[in-house]
Amino acid sequence: MSTQATVPKTVILRKNYIWTGTRSVAEAVKIADVDVIAAYPIRPYTGIMNDLAKMVAEGEFHSEIVVADSEHSQFEIAKHASAVGARTFVGSSGVGLAYATEAIAVTALGQLPVVAVAGCRALDDPGNFGMEWNDVFLFRDFGWLVSWAKDAQEALDMTLVAYRVAEDRRVLLPHFVAMDGAAITHVSTPVETPTKEGATEFLPPYKPPFPLDPAYGAVTKAQHIAPSLIGPEQRKLVDFSMKNSSVVIREAWEEYFKHVGRQYSPFLQSTFMEDADIALVSMGAYTKDAIYAAKKLRDRGIKAGVIRLRYWRPFPADELRNALQDAKALGVLDFSYSMGSPDFTGAFFTDVRSALYQVGSKPLMIDFVLVGGREPKVRHFEKAIRLVQEAAQRGKVTKIVHWLTLRGEDV
Repeated sequence: MSTQATVPKTVILRKNYIWTGTRSVAEAVKIADVDVIAAYPIRPYTGIMNDLAKMVAEGEFHSEIVVADSEHSQFEIAKHASAVGARTFVGSSGVGLAYATEAIAVTALGQLPVVAVAGCRALDDPGNFGMEWNDVFLFRDFGWLVSWAKDAQEALDMTLVAYRVAEDRRVLLPHFVAMDGAAITHVSTPVETPTKEGATEFLPPYKPPFPLDPAYGAVTKAQHIAPSLIGPEQRKLVDFSMKNSSVVIREAWEEYFKHVGRQYSPFLQSTFMEDADIALVSMGAYTKDAIYAAKKLRDRGIKAGVIRLRYWRPFPADELRNALQDAKALGVLDFSYSMGSPDFTGAFFTDVRSALYQVGSKPLMIDFVLVGGREPKVRHFEKAIRLVQEAAQRGKVTKIVHWLTLRGEDV
């Protein structure tokens, strides 16, 4: 969580605003002095591009905004601009991200540090613009870094840090900043901006190490290859970079505090975990509801804690194991689905369970599926805690998956 501490003078003169998540990300893109922006509308992310277009038109900063004819073209534009050495920004949501899949895949394999925002949205039913995570989860295995914001403030901060991490020579991977649709994209909350001086010290102008430019010598990016020549080696480079990213992420957040003055635990946010017997594991905006529910039930004697992942890729397995080493049982708040998966759980649950497989005394686990876009209520999170508590008391799980927001019976 954010903390106030003694910080350098460069971060003292900061300004406070009431902004939506989309407006906050637009501010971060302006602060980062992005060279090329590729735009195409799809809710709930569109407000970012609307605000950036206004900023550029009014001379707040200089950037080339290219309005594409589709999401596929949009991500191709960002990919190629990055290849020649530009700092780039792009974004989308839902089926828009799905349409851009080809370009998104190649961007990672070409090790191009594009930063993109995903305004998480259901993959149409058709026309469903409720919040789910599966649009981003489509790309979990592609080699993109993925951080997950909890509010508008963190969306701004994560966007700036995303550029610092993605552009590091030890990483050079594209980076999604995910933020839950409506709950963050469209809700206005207090946001504090960094000073220009502090932000520039943290994120200086991008100097690409290997630009696609004859002046810098022969370089290939996202090339067509004979698999027998460099196919495995190309993928191993991405694997190596993803492993490096864990170190770079830690360093980046330390530097962010030094220059900007907001401090975060890099990979996890822990709440009420000091004496917790049970826990909920979450990502994103609804963590606040889980924390509120845990606080209410703690007043009634249930020692519940909450763990929020701030990064999904790289997955903070070691940090999660350490945080949950004393938990008897846990529930995963899962805004994803994986139809036909082992035990018919969500994709998020599968990752969490996989990480905890290495723990000696494995906690009991329940998956709480919150898909389809229907807004969960505090009572749903309270029910989840009570079900986890009952499993801990029994010493076994009788039902692994619960769809909490169904109107009818969960069978």
